Amino acid sequence: MSPTFPLKEKYISIAGYKIRFKEQGNGHPLILLHGLGSSLEWWDYNIEALSQKYRVIALDFPGFGLSSKSEVKLSLDFTSRFMESFLDAFHLPQASLIGNSMGGLIALYTALRIPERIERLILVDPAGFGPNLSVLMRAGALYPVGELALALRNRIFVRFYLSRMFYDRKKVPSSLIDTVLRIFSLPKSQKVCLQVLRYGVNLRGLREKIWLPVVEKASSLYHKTLIIWGAEDRIVPLNQAYLGERLIKNSRLHVFERCGHIPQVEYPVKFNRVVFSFLESEK
Repeated sequence: MSPTFPLKEKYISIAGYKIRFKEQGNGHPLILLHGLGSSLEWWDYNIEALSQKYRVIALDFPGFGLSSKSEVKLSLDFTSRFMESFLDAFHLPQASLIGNSMGGLIALYTALRIPERIERLILVDPAGFGPNLSVLMRAGALYPVGELALALRNRIFVRFYLSRMFYDRKKVPSSLIDTVLRIFSLPKSQKVCLQVLRYGVNLRGLREKIWLPVVEKASSLYHKTLIIWGAEDRIVPLNQAYLGERLIKNSRLHVFERCGHIPQVEYPVKFNRVVFSFLESEK
């Protein structure tokens, strides 16, 4: 499986950071937010299809992908404020957000902080509805476990790591392995990833300072929200999907069977179809 289009990457300066992004299409703006340790390439299987009806913008957060990594100290407050600056830089009074994993958590925080700037939310296996996380994530937050894992990275290790995010390990794209190896060979990529992981995760799972505000405030969200989850997600368990559906009043849940943590890659055609159906539904 590989992306079917060559889309040129671009750069823009936002809040003092050089931010890489890809943009395609016209219409209502749809911003794609990646997860921890990933990059805009994790949306390469969706941009072309979604851009047939929407203005799609995928970005690398500061510290990730090929965006600036100098003096980046990410926090949820920082990233939600960054998203406001991102909307301003693109002259977008309002946009819909699609966020996977950490990106879903950032989308939630952004909608809670600047609700008037967000139209709809699509949360794809997001963190934030409770403390439970995989042993892999919790162990990586320990020193020096995370450092050793990243230092020993090679094609076999990266394939194993990515396979934990899929139900069907045969669906792990070679192009995604190449991307991870490329990005984590860059200076400071490892440092930023571990800093963000340890900011939000400890041995018990997601830190209370992260998930408790979401649980307490999610009922105030009025945005029409679609929650998408892989039934066999090994990173963030499925039971959090049902909790999210209960907490966000104007939400609905779509579960992909035989699917892991990144359904936009494991089932891109079905994923794009579900997203279209939601975005085109009546308000």
